[in-house]
Amino acid sequence: MAVVTFDRRELKELIGRNVSDKELENRVPMMGCDVENVTDDELEVEIFPNRPDLLSVEGFARSLKQFLGEGEGVVEYGTTEGELEVKVDGSVEDVRPFISAGVVRGVDVDEDILRSLMQAQEKIHTTLGRKRRKVAIGIHDLGGVEGPFTYKAVEPEEIEFTPLGFKDKVNLLQIKEKHPKGEYAKILEGKKRWPVITDSEGMVLSFPPVINGVATEVTEETEDLFIDVTGTDQTAVDQALNLITSLLAERGGTIETVTVDGNVKPEMSPDRIEVDREYINRLLNLDLSDTEVRESLNRMGLDYSEGTAVIPCYRVDVMHPMDVVEDVAIGYGYENFEPKIPDVPGIGSSDEPEEFADRLRDIMMGFGFQEVINTVLTNKERQFTMMEEDEMDVVETENPLSEKHCICRRKLLPGILEVFRQNKHRSYPQRIFEVGDVVITTENGADNAKRMSAAITGRKVNYTDIASILDFLLESLGIDYILKEAEGGRFMDSRGAYVLHGDKEIGSIGEINPEVLENWSLEKPVVSLELDIEKVMESADSSIL
Repeated sequence: MAVVTFDRRELKELIGRNVSDKELENRVPMMGCDVENVTDDELEVEIFPNRPDLLSVEGFARSLKQFLGEGEGVVEYGTTEGELEVKVDGSVEDVRPFISAGVVRGVDVDEDILRSLMQAQEKIHTTLGRKRRKVAIGIHDLGGVEGPFTYKAVEPEEIEFTPLGFKDKVNLLQIKEKHPKGEYAKILEGKKRWPVITDSEGMVLSFPPVINGVATEVTEETEDLFIDVTGTDQTAVDQALNLITSLLAERGGTIETVTVDGNVKPEMSPDRIEVDREYINRLLNLDLSDTEVRESLNRMGLDYSEGTAVIPCYRVDVMHPMDVVEDVAIGYGYENFEPKIPDVPGIGSSDEPEEFADRLRDIMMGFGFQEVINTVLTNKERQFTMMEEDEMDVVETENPLSEKHCICRRKLLPGILEVFRQNKHRSYPQRIFEVGDVVITTENGADNAKRMSAAITGRKVNYTDIASILDFLLESLGIDYILKEAEGGRFMDSRGAYVLHGDKEIGSIGEINPEVLENWSLEKPVVSLELDIEKVMESADSSIL
């Protein structure tokens, strides 16, 4: 998720009135954003990755105005036919194959617009762009360059230009080695040729996804802008172009099309999704009329008529009827839903493993541990690399919104170490635990499994501190166990073990390897245990359960 800071003066100007502290604190969370901080001058908001249209002050003001019932529904941005052409050379096919482009004319560029453009650009790079790997945006002053432009790949030492922030010409390899933005050239590692965009005279506008050239630097003197978006996914590239051009249109610019490899870009017309009103009402347990559905969607910037939802080009998150239903719910107002007892047959009862998990929670809290809850979605770096362990089979998300949340966790301990890292400023010792699901791959696909993990960190913490917890837990459940030494990985040598009941492995315990602690920037020792709750249940004395 991205945390974005907006200038309240700009919000007021774009919305057309001042929005009070109370409105910001009460209404912004109801439209799906967390308010981090409100001051007289600024609003700090956490934007979920599925709403990149809110990453700019222009897009946020547009949506907030609509949500407050003061704006129109679908905002349509017309385009004028332009003459600029971008030629795409086949050399980029194996490097960074997709490009989209547009022109926005008549923008009165000032300090506010420059700041908003830079913030939106970088936040889109981080979220939709997967740190520029999937999408990278270049924004240029169109004055002083001549089309047609060419998108091609060259050898890293073949071409020179002066990048932003430099005074002298350098080649692409030198940019990678010397420029502050050169770190993004790692995206191109393993490729013999790297992409550039040049004008008709061969002057370099951009070295995507790394840096633009000074020749097209945007300043407060700029009036006409050329936007290029390159990447590895055509849909995401087109979406990012729509986000930036609509942002500039909100500032009074006129969008002009560009012919890119024979295709006219940007395509700004609204999309349409068929959504039956009965389907909406059934899922939300409401009885809304067509008018009420339309009013709810208008507050989310959409429109509705005769079973069809109209989606503006900048709402790239709305892809399925269920997304429309969600927007109806948000626009209707979650605070307006009345709790109802479901009309289903049968009597509910507690799940036995969950009851057992609650028992473990009580025991751990009795020992002075504090419970934490982490997300099931994580990434391979945290689950394996930072734990100094080999990768295992995992369940991966097909189209992750963030590189940080692209697989389902197999262990709870990495999440606990992250909590320790985020709380290094707190007093020690720290004792936390988590009871939650992991996802294990099987021959038939995948299954959830419930785990309990606990850890202690502090200056004088050692193995005995966590071993006494394990002894009490298993003894209270009537479980005899032995320890089998665990070699390498997350535990120190001779200070880590697998917990066995007979031949069955039911958990692990040990003192965390200093290399792992360093990976998590932890300075004090950590001891931990992790138990498979279902296997512990199977091993427990039934008379005690």
